[in-house]
Amino acid sequence: MKLKFTIGLLIVALAGFFFLPKSAQVLRQSITGQNQGVIPPQFGDKSLFLSPIKQVNNIPSAEFVTGLTVPHHLLARDLIAEAFNFASRGKHSQILLISPDHFNLGDSNISTTARNFSSVFGELETDAAAVAGMEKLSFIHEQDFFYREHGLQAVLPFIKYYFPKAKIIALTFKETTPRLQLEQTVDELKKILTPDSLVVQSTDFSHYLTPDQAARRDEQTIKILKQGDAAGLFSLNQPANLDSIASQYVQTRLQNEFFKSKFYLLDHKNSQDYTKEKVESSTSYIVQAYF
Repeated sequence: MKLKFTIGLLIVALAGFFFLPKSAQVLRQSITGQNQGVIPPQFGDKSLFLSPIKQVNNIPSAEFVTGLTVPHHLLARDLIAEAFNFASRGKHSQILLISPDHFNLGDSNISTTARNFSSVFGELETDAAAVAGMEKLSFIHEQDFFYREHGLQAVLPFIKYYFPKAKIIALTFKETTPRLQLEQTVDELKKILTPDSLVVQSTDFSHYLTPDQAARRDEQTIKILKQGDAAGLFSLNQPANLDSIASQYVQTRLQNEFFKSKFYLLDHKNSQDYTKEKVESSTSYIVQAYF
């Protein structure tokens, strides 16, 4: 009797797995590491991205853009579209996408993946050889959580739309990543990136402050960005100034030393700009280009 009961429970458990909703199966597969295929998209509504893309009214840069810094709040998706449109004349074969590890899901300070990404505009190919090179560093591990990291997922559709043939290198950084590891990461990236690469930094800036308080923090941040002062970034507060000092440090170092590019302020907004209601806890967006 006990054996029959145990077998019955096993059958029910297996049936429950096979008839899970698709989203739950994806979650289960990601947790167990069984899904080694394409990373599924977090956002499935194509209009969420097409709408701001179709409304872009800025002019693409005549200069070859080597770096962008864009928000990952889709509230500010108009800013993401404008930044990518600005860089759209470039023939970029490789894109480095860097983001915070928002939920500290990685078992290493810096996370990556060799898997391709799915998006509402099609599949993005990962530069597997470049990822293998980055994984030579002991503190960079391949992870399975990128299907739910909005720092990547909010930006990937724009990359696919504007640069459909570019190969991706995705890296996420924990807030506590030591500076020495960031320096070693920059050194390794200098060996892997090419002159036609584009560094896309997914970063939101001042968090949880009133718009007036955020404006003062943004003034501090922009001053350091204009100076190209990578070391000075560590004097800023996270998240009062920005949500990923690590990402901004890697961007600034690469633009200074590898591309020899300069900072250009594309746009600067606050979440207050998107509503008539008074915001007490805001997020700011400092949209950057480098050329």
